Amino acid sequence: MRKNKGVALALMASMIGVVGCSSNSVSNSNSPAASAYTGSSSPKAQENITITTARTLGSDYVFMNGEDINNNVHTKWAKEKLGITLKELWDVPTADAYTTKLRLTLTTNDQLPDVFVLTDENLIANLMESGKVKDISADFEKYASERIKKLYADNNSVFNQVKKGNQVLALPLLAGGDSTNPVLWVRQDWLDKLNLKAPKTLDEFEKVMDAFTNNDPDGNGKKDTFGFAVSGKNGYSNWMSDASFIFGASSGKFIPNMWYKGDDGTLKYGSVQPEMKQGLAKLQDWFKKGYLDPELAANDEVKATEAFVQGKAGMVAAPNYSKTWPLGDVKKASPNAKLGVYPLPTGVDGKSARYQGPVNEKRVMMFNKDFKYMDAFFKYLDRIYDFQYETGDFKLGWYENYDYAMVDGKPVYDGKKFPTPVDKLPTPAKYTLFGNSPDIPFKLSTDADYIAKGGEPKTRQQISLAQSGKDDVGVIAKAINFQLKNTNAPSLFNGSPTETMKNKGDSLKTMELEAYTKIIYGKDPLDKFDSFVADWKSKGGDQVTKEVNDWYKSIGGK
Repeated sequence: MRKNKGVALALMASMIGVVGCSSNSVSNSNSPAASAYTGSSSPKAQENITITTARTLGSDYVFMNGEDINNNVHTKWAKEKLGITLKELWDVPTADAYTTKLRLTLTTNDQLPDVFVLTDENLIANLMESGKVKDISADFEKYASERIKKLYADNNSVFNQVKKGNQVLALPLLAGGDSTNPVLWVRQDWLDKLNLKAPKTLDEFEKVMDAFTNNDPDGNGKKDTFGFAVSGKNGYSNWMSDASFIFGASSGKFIPNMWYKGDDGTLKYGSVQPEMKQGLAKLQDWFKKGYLDPELAANDEVKATEAFVQGKAGMVAAPNYSKTWPLGDVKKASPNAKLGVYPLPTGVDGKSARYQGPVNEKRVMMFNKDFKYMDAFFKYLDRIYDFQYETGDFKLGWYENYDYAMVDGKPVYDGKKFPTPVDKLPTPAKYTLFGNSPDIPFKLSTDADYIAKGGEPKTRQQISLAQSGKDDVGVIAKAINFQLKNTNAPSLFNGSPTETMKNKGDSLKTMELEAYTKIIYGKDPLDKFDSFVADWKSKGGDQVTKEVNDWYKSIGGK
């Protein structure tokens, strides 16, 4: 098999060749090759080994039949099928507590778990420098199955964050790829009451905001509603309560907090580009008119959605899954509420760009340097991917009577349609070492678009979507997400924080947030943006830009 030297993983030379060789391996569930694990031929990669981990064990974990994180249907499966005992060293209830405990473990020289998931970029960078985590490049080459190698070759940029020279110090965990992309959620009942159509352009968006603010859409006789829920606490390009499309409508390219290629071929930071002024001008005007939450600068991404859920705001830009969370409680405050979902409004000539997070959502799995069972881990990973490829033990779902049930010989995925109806299904994907099942990027939205257009369901995921109905607002949201794929604006910088980012990143970010917020609140004029840009550049921004471009050149960026 011819080795493809062009695969830009920039790992060890031998690893590049293996990943390149995977071009003939599985990339979708319709390929016969997808049905077989291609690693160790033995029934169990190892006999009776233990893999330790740690996790955030929050309220989103749902167990049944007295099970818990150490004793459940998945731990039993791993033991019986792979000879692996999954053991929690510890768990905590929040993400902040998890990061804090791992950081303390690092500083006190306590034992790290064998494998553990991280999203905190600074802690990831610290661990990469600590000498306490494992270089997995040779293990990936030796033990990863062909379909796993192919999947990562197709999404090879995710390795940029965890490379140190020729070392690869973590495994990025692939996600849905577009689960953080916003679409426009609207109170459809408000639109209908006021005889309005969903906005397609920013001008139409402004008219709807005005009506939602001034025309009493909830009919209570009070002026207590506003148009659009948006978060500004952590910036204005967000996975939830997003405003990125307002900026993206100016250039169709630049949005805040992301790095993009300029006309001169170098990477430029979106937040300091001249095109931002048009978006800031819009937000400043809308804030003055009362169309936006007066507390937007204090609200984080989830907090900002509460105004929509509580019947105060009529629109929010949020991910495709938001029907169930966080917008699922909208009927508690407004029993007659009806959700609608639409594409994001565009600018002049249809210009548009929206937030796109990395395809691994910055989630990586790190390995204790003393961990010895990488062969078992990669077999486990491949078997977990049976769920996404719809093969093996997880062809129909995770576990019968957990996430699906058989009714008249066919799988049903709606808990309310189980033989014994269930309102809240268990969450077996969360019991895995990964906390959430790794995914195949863009598969869900592609399937949703197919079903929304009337396609005949063939795969498990398509059947599940079809059971919800092609007119279900959740299915429509995922289909819209697919249709907006050309407006995705992922950052071209996805490496570890540069040296100046580590030293000055927080102060530069604070400077940016203060400048944007003061302009939006009307405390500073729009022209203050220019002095902010000059300050940002002189106080470290220019050096960050140089380091980002040096990094980009080092990975072969052009």
